[in-house]
Amino acid sequence: MLNDLVRTGKYKDGILNNAVDFKGKIVMDVGCGSGILSIFAAQAGARRVYAVEASNMAKSAKLLIAHNKLSDIIEVIQMKIEDITEDMIASNSIDIIVSEPLGTYLFNERMLETYVIARDRFLKPRGLMFPTESNFFIMPFEDMDIYYEQMQKVEFWSN
Repeated sequence: MLNDLVRTGKYKDGILNNAVDFKGKIVMDVGCGSGILSIFAAQAGARRVYAVEASNMAKSAKLLIAHNKLSDIIEVIQMKIEDITEDMIASNSIDIIVSEPLGTYLFNERMLETYVIARDRFLKPRGLMFPTESNFFIMPFEDMDIYYEQMQKVEFWSN
């Protein structure tokens, strides 16, 4: 995501241009990766941010957050959302959930399911989600170079 300046910029604008929604709120960043959305939420005035990341990328997120002097606001939790217990984060205690759950073709990384689990377990009634919707546009086309490239990747299964 960090290499995608357009996408990251849109998330930054979406959060910072809606700072009134974040001011003094408790935020959860689901699948925080590098922690960039958590940082934006803190910059927008969030009181507390829980940056949840199951992979070892959580260690990098901690470093980036510390270097940005935001460790007092952002807590990185290296754990799957399903494994978080009530003593870590109370049910219905989160005002806003932020995430970049879309992946390739919206569903590839299966983050959408995790996003919904976080919503159902932790989001307060009338809480906000960033993003709240997505539009998926598809247009058929043919590209033989891409086709052959993909076929070479699965050639192993022909044996």
